Amino acid sequence: MKTFSLNAIEEDEVAHLWYLALAGDRSSFQQLLETTYDLMFQYGHKFNKDTELVKDAIQDVFLEILEKRHVLNQDIPPKAYLLASLRRRLNRLGNRQRWLLSGDPVMESADFDVEFSAEDCLIQSEYTRSIGDQMASLMNGLPKRQKEVVYLRFFENLERDEIAYMMEIRPQSVSNLLQTAFKWLKTQWKPIISLILPGLFSDKIIF
Repeated sequence: MKTFSLNAIEEDEVAHLWYLALAGDRSSFQQLLETTYDLMFQYGHKFNKDTELVKDAIQDVFLEILEKRHVLNQDIPPKAYLLASLRRRLNRLGNRQRWLLSGDPVMESADFDVEFSAEDCLIQSEYTRSIGDQMASLMNGLPKRQKEVVYLRFFENLERDEIAYMMEIRPQSVSNLLQTAFKWLKTQWKPIISLILPGLFSDKIIF
């Protein structure tokens, strides 16, 4: 069963472009940017709704890669690295914005915000629109960190270690967040969840 995803990016292609880009191939660097741009923009927009800020942050991430390509590890999973770099960059920019607006120097983590839709939940199933709406409503009720883990695992198809790297937490913490989210969803909607979740997530739950 395929995982439902908002971005159908071939991992092998991205890994190959990453390898060549770090080796100094400018054409591959440009292709890497073009191939992953929509993915990064979509993810970044969940932390900050300022479109231009997100675009600037993506540009900064790639400029940094270009500058540090000689010391970057070619074996790092590229998608996880790119999203993690963008996450950190947006966090710094968000803190700077808050400081400029309020003068408050307190550093805060950027809030991940995603609204799941019926289409997201039913993209691989034949369940009714009503069930999809209810499923999306439940998933939107999860705490933000659980929503982010669910999003990265099931919508971006990232592995547990990649998610841990991105969110700067232990792999076991990723499993715990997923398990807690899964259990909460089941308790909130037992009659339908018991039928839907095993089919959607059975090959992705990692405890």
